[in-house]
Amino acid sequence: MSLSVHLVQPLVPAYRLPVFRRLAASPGIDLTVWADSKTDAASLQGITSDRGFRIEPAPTRRLGPFLWQPASIDAAKRRPDVLILSWNARSLDLGRALGIARRHGAGTVLWGHGFGTNHPWLGDLRRRRAIAAADAFLLYGPDGRERLAATGFPPERLFIAPNAIDQDAIAAAAAPWRGDADRLAAFRAEHGLGEDPVLLYLARLEAEKRPERAIEALAIVRRRIPARLAFIGNGAMRPTLEQLARERGVADAVVFLGAIYDEPSIAPWACCASCLVHPGAIGLSIFHAFGYGLPVITSDRTEIQMPEFETHRDGVNGLLYRHGDAEDLAGKIATLLDDEPRRRRMSEAALATVSGPRGRNVEGMVAGFLDAIDFAAARHGKSRH
Repeated sequence: MSLSVHLVQPLVPAYRLPVFRRLAASPGIDLTVWADSKTDAASLQGITSDRGFRIEPAPTRRLGPFLWQPASIDAAKRRPDVLILSWNARSLDLGRALGIARRHGAGTVLWGHGFGTNHPWLGDLRRRRAIAAADAFLLYGPDGRERLAATGFPPERLFIAPNAIDQDAIAAAAAPWRGDADRLAAFRAEHGLGEDPVLLYLARLEAEKRPERAIEALAIVRRRIPARLAFIGNGAMRPTLEQLARERGVADAVVFLGAIYDEPSIAPWACCASCLVHPGAIGLSIFHAFGYGLPVITSDRTEIQMPEFETHRDGVNGLLYRHGDAEDLAGKIATLLDDEPRRRRMSEAALATVSGPRGRNVEGMVAGFLDAIDFAAARHGKSRH
């Protein structure tokens, strides 16, 4: 027996494809993904079709602060065995879609952070109403689960699909460079890196990520250590950052590589780097860095961080610096560059964070999906076994 699973998303970003492919390939799963194929959010690339699962068009409209995605209702009316919806308190169609699914005997799963920062009282009210409306709740990490359980959500209905990216693709891209000192030396020579330590920034150049602090810290570090800084990513701040590098006298030690999405092109830069420097709010970039064994240096201001930050362990797989303090950021960078044995231990811990069947990887994320799907289906007398 197989379960028909309909999963409704605002869009299908490229980094979600491995998750949905592996979910669709799981025994007893017949997956249809409903998504807006025309929307592009920042660097996330919307797509229209893929192997392994079906994609149905699902345009999303904005009505002031609210979202309207009529396809949520259409997906419920198709009578799937399990309906998975984005858990967004601003969604106007969420309640109706859940009601239709329940009347048709479908298991229902809400997937999301489980909490928000905009109008939290309204969001909390709408989320509490979901307790009676949905069978299971799928969260990005254990912090979200603990937070909701503490507010009265039934813990047996809270599941975790730890947000992740495709570590197999990273490992495959890194393999030709790891252990090939000659090839890496040739790459360094080609790009004028010499034997200097390389710091990597891997994200969009946006104000909330504070990339300017990386340049300010580099200028301080270079008073003693000839480090270099590579930016992979694009954004509105690039001209400002280029000007800042000139003003700080480090323009010859900073390279702006623009947006790079293919892993084989990212791999040599990541394999040359000593660590990832991300001075502001960090999200999926942390898993990208960990996949290459890069310790992550980021802000200690937990309230600005994305859910993926909960995998960061200060002194274990990275370091925290005092938010906004370029001197302290420079000190943390120098700490790693001065102590290679410690940096290597952190590198091993970083890689371990995204390894294993329940690590922060696609395999672990799909396992969480299957747990929630099985639970929701069983509440309605259905099973994929």
